Amino acid sequence: MYNSFDKVLQGSKRKNSVQGRVLLAQREEVIKELTELIAKGEFRVKDYHERDIIEGGKLRRIQILSMKDRIAIHAIMNVVDEHLRKRFIRTTSASIKNRGMHDLKEYIQRDMRENPEGTRFCYKFDISKFYESVNQEFVMYCVRRVFKDEKLIAMLDNFVHMMPNGLSIGLRSSQGLANLLLSVFLDHYIKDKYGVRYFYRYCDDGAVLAGSKAELWNIRDTIHGLIEDIDLKVKSNERVFPVTEGIDFLGYVIYPNHSELRKRIKKRFARKMHTVKSRKRRSELIASFYGMAKHADCNNLFNKLTGKNMRSFKDLNVAFKPEDGKKRFAGTVVSIRELVNLPIIVKDFETGIKTEQGEGRCIVSIEVNGEMKKFFTNSEEMKNILTQIREMPDGFPFETTIKTEAFGKGRTKYVFS
Repeated sequence: MYNSFDKVLQGSKRKNSVQGRVLLAQREEVIKELTELIAKGEFRVKDYHERDIIEGGKLRRIQILSMKDRIAIHAIMNVVDEHLRKRFIRTTSASIKNRGMHDLKEYIQRDMRENPEGTRFCYKFDISKFYESVNQEFVMYCVRRVFKDEKLIAMLDNFVHMMPNGLSIGLRSSQGLANLLLSVFLDHYIKDKYGVRYFYRYCDDGAVLAGSKAELWNIRDTIHGLIEDIDLKVKSNERVFPVTEGIDFLGYVIYPNHSELRKRIKKRFARKMHTVKSRKRRSELIASFYGMAKHADCNNLFNKLTGKNMRSFKDLNVAFKPEDGKKRFAGTVVSIRELVNLPIIVKDFETGIKTEQGEGRCIVSIEVNGEMKKFFTNSEEMKNILTQIREMPDGFPFETTIKTEAFGKGRTKYVFS
C-alpha cells in the first residue's frame, strides 16, 4: 500500500495538485482506510470522468479516476499481475514487468537470425477497437479460472464492469486483464494446440513468422476463428508479406539483419525539434528519441536530427560500483529445485551474501531459455566448484545441468553435471 501510494503520487505536479496535497496530509489515514476496504473485499470504483486524448494519431476516450482510487487499484493489481505474469507466454509483451517493446523486438530479431529459412514471411494483424469491444463476461470467465478468492473476484468484477461496454482505457487493471483474456483465448491455443513456433503479441497487435505464405494463411484463418469466438474482430489491414520488406511492429521496421525507426516517429520528432525553442524541452525530446533510436541502427539518423553523436553504453565502460563491493545480478530469484534437469548457462556468482536464511550464502547468476535468473545456495561443494572455475581462463560462462544426489539418511544435495 505504501509503495502504491508513492507510485501514484510521484512527481511534483501530482503532489502539488489539490488532491495530492490532501492525500499527503492524510497519508496514514488514507492507507489504513484503503487497506481495510481491500482486506474486506469492499473496495469499489464509483466515480470517474472522461477525457478525449490523441494517442499515436488516434482519438481515444479515457476514464480519469481520483488519485485515492488509483492507489487502491494499483495495490490490488500489483499482486494480481504477479500471479498473471507466469501464465503468459514468453513472446507476449506490453504492460508486463520487464517485458516491453524492446524485449519483444530482440526476440523477433534473434529468431530471424537463428532460422532465416523458417522466418522468411510474416503475417501481421491488429484487433479492431480492442478495449472498447472486449466482452466483459469473457474477461470474468478468465478471472475465475485463475482466482478463487471471492473478495478479489468481486473487486475485479467492479473494475471490469465499470463501463457499460468494453474495458476502461484509463484503469490500471484493464491492461493486465486484457492480456489475460488474449492469453487464455489466443496465445495458448496458438502455441500449445496449433504449435506455432514464431508468434508474438504486443497488446492487441500480433505478428507470426513462418517459412511459407501458405502456412501463414492457414494460421491467419485460425487466428480469425479464435478472435471471433470472443466477439472481437481483426482489422482489414492485415497482410502476409516477405520479411525483407520490413516488419512494421513495436515502433520499428524490423529487417532480417537490421532495424530502423518507424517513419512516423522520425517525422514527429523532427517537427517537434523544429518548433520547440526551450533548451530544457529540447533536451527532454532528444533523450526520449535516444531511448528509441539506441535500439535500432540509427546512429546517422540520430546525428542528423540532433547534431549529436550517439555512443553505445558499452563504449563508455561504466558499471555500477556498490559500496559493499558485492555484485548485483539481473533477473528474478528462483528456487534451485525449479532448475533440476534443466539446461542452464552459469554467468557469474557472488559469495558472502546475507539472506533471511542466514549469512555466507552464494548467489549464482544464470540464463534459462534466454531469460536471466538467479538462485541462492549454501552448498560448500557448489561454492568450491564455482571458485575453481573462476580461476580458469574463460571459465565463465559455462553450460551445465543441475542434478540431485542422495546422501546421508534421506538427504538431497544439488550438483552441477
